[in-house]
Amino acid sequence: MEQKDTIAEDEIDLIELAKTIWAGRRVIVKITSLFVVLGLIIAFTSKVEYEASCKLLPESQEGMKGGLGGLSGLAGLAGINLDMGGAGVLTPELYPEIAKSLPFQLQILKDTLTFENQNIKTTAFYYFKEIDKPTLFGYIAKYTIGLPGLIKSIFTEDEVNEIIQAQEEPIRISKEDWKLIEAFKDRINISVDSKSGMIGVSVEMPDPLAAAQVTNKVVALLTKKVTTYKSDKAKNNLEFIKSSFSDAKIEFEATQEKLASATDRNRNVSSATAQIDLQRLQNEYSLAFEVYKGLASQVEQGKIKLKEETPVFTVLEPVRVPVDKSKPKKMQMLSISTFIGLMLSLLYLLRKVVFEILF
Repeated sequence: MEQKDTIAEDEIDLIELAKTIWAGRRVIVKITSLFVVLGLIIAFTSKVEYEASCKLLPESQEGMKGGLGGLSGLAGLAGINLDMGGAGVLTPELYPEIAKSLPFQLQILKDTLTFENQNIKTTAFYYFKEIDKPTLFGYIAKYTIGLPGLIKSIFTEDEVNEIIQAQEEPIRISKEDWKLIEAFKDRINISVDSKSGMIGVSVEMPDPLAAAQVTNKVVALLTKKVTTYKSDKAKNNLEFIKSSFSDAKIEFEATQEKLASATDRNRNVSSATAQIDLQRLQNEYSLAFEVYKGLASQVEQGKIKLKEETPVFTVLEPVRVPVDKSKPKKMQMLSISTFIGLMLSLLYLLRKVVFEILF
């Protein structure tokens, strides 16, 4: 009997809720319409952005590691470690961190770009600092949500007005410029597929041509830094071997000339002293030749090693100038604003019921 009464009360409550909502339908329409209008204003006054992207496939080292798999197992039984990986190895997972580094960002920001919509050529740093202006919604947000920070900045002395990077000195950046750099970081996205090893690079800019140019610059700078990092050790080693080989060659040729001269002088001499000197020179020549021959072989091996250590990036999807806008997503903004307006209007009408449920 009690269960039936509870069901009846629940049914009465649902009916009352439905009646309340129906009675307040005009309020729902008004509040929802207000948020729809607000959503339209935000959608049509938001900044236009274009996204350019590129896909790269770095040369995989998995094949070489796999080839050593059996040898590594046998060597492990003998107490020998053939695993050449470990700490300090630059893996693709670290590429996003390279792109977020301050020197990387500054180099991209200082490069000249073409903003074809405004028919100007300038750096991204100058564009976002001097030319790019906030939208209507940006101004509203600045003087409402961002008002506390704005007031604080008025009473906070900012002594640094430009980026300063002296030789062997720390980089000094003003607060305003640092905010610009942090915002620019969010425009660059680098993703790595752990399964395929494919690297995706995408950049958002307010101009389609500038977006494509920045993407190209990011790809070029990233591959250059990775190549330099991975090949520097092998390159330095090769230079050292070449230097040693050059010295060994000079020594070998000098010993060769000494031996030839001594042989000519002692051609008809049969004294023991002359024979001993000739034998000593012959030994020096043999030793110099072995060193020269060994270093010549190492030079060739060093060249091969340098080629192995130099990564190769294959462009799977080249950069193209985007045609469609990536932002603002007007339909998405309109849907969100409509949903928020609908929820708020329902909460307003059912505030008493909600209050009773919560408290």
